[in-house]
Amino acid sequence: MEKFIKRLKDTGMLLKDIKEYSRLQYKGNTTMPKRLEMLEKHREYVLEQQKKWAEYLSNLDDKIAFYRDSIL
Repeated sequence: MEKFIKRLKDTGMLLKDIKEYSRLQYKGNTTMPKRLEMLEKHREYVLEQQKKWAEYLSNLDDKIAFYRDSIL
């Protein structure tokens, strides 16, 4: 069970969602569609966060380039 929780935590899933996923898993295979839905929704969230972080990194790189050009 610990590996299972760690794997979900390592995806950035919130604790409340991990608890819900775990509760559903305990209920058995009939909850697989709901668990799949949860994972797909979480994947969309991770992709959105990835886009945000890429934008943050680009903005930071622009600022660093500005300072390097100004100093040198």
